Amino acid sequence: MAVALWECFRPRRRHDFPGVRRRLGNVAFWVLNLAFAALLFGPPDGARIHIEEMLGIALPSWPIANAALALVAGFLLLDFLDYVVHRCEHAVPILWRLHALHHSDPDIDVTTAIRHHPIEYLLASGFYWILVVFLDIPGFVVLTHGLAVFGAAALQHGNLRLPEPIERWLQPVLVTTDLHLVHHAVSAEQTYANFGAVLSVWDRLFGTLTRMTRAQQQTIVLGLPELPGRDSVRPLPMLLTPWLMARASRGRSDG
Repeated sequence: MAVALWECFRPRRRHDFPGVRRRLGNVAFWVLNLAFAALLFGPPDGARIHIEEMLGIALPSWPIANAALALVAGFLLLDFLDYVVHRCEHAVPILWRLHALHHSDPDIDVTTAIRHHPIEYLLASGFYWILVVFLDIPGFVVLTHGLAVFGAAALQHGNLRLPEPIERWLQPVLVTTDLHLVHHAVSAEQTYANFGAVLSVWDRLFGTLTRMTRAQQQTIVLGLPELPGRDSVRPLPMLLTPWLMARASRGRSDG
């Protein structure tokens, strides 16, 4: 809510498409995704017990008893996995077509953070759910990281500008608004950078960190070249994004 108010009163960029319609579409996909995930994935603890009974073996237990150490280790593990999954979504063609809905938003604001295709959302949720079940990651660690990702994503996608001194102070550790804006550029070279969810350390470690000056950021074009902006805010084309991307890819190959 704070981010929404901030970008309402002090927007960073002028929006080119009807804001209410686009935001409602993004929120509608989020609600749909949450409903599907709630239906398909039950509490990890209960699932773990059923799997152990079915297999007749005990699954590995979380090895760290100290709560503070468990939080640090679990947070780093989950955030690293977020980085790996996000990078795979850009590198693997079929995953990219699913993830493309998120990048197809022609204007970025806080609702872009929750704009994900249902298939992508369920695949990612299922992956993390399985890891939590089999690795026995404590619930408070999962909840803490989940809230951090949600809050960070809201700020990163917000149509706002943090003061430059704060950006410089945060960027060595965290993925900031300026860093993530680069990731949403229409240029493929710029998009394949800054994959971190909360921490920027993974991009630094694996050489995918890219910075741009604020003057350069003013020239960034958002969205995807394969999809017209007007279709990227309509519900049916949004749902069909993976197939539209596949058709665009075949068109380039035929040409």
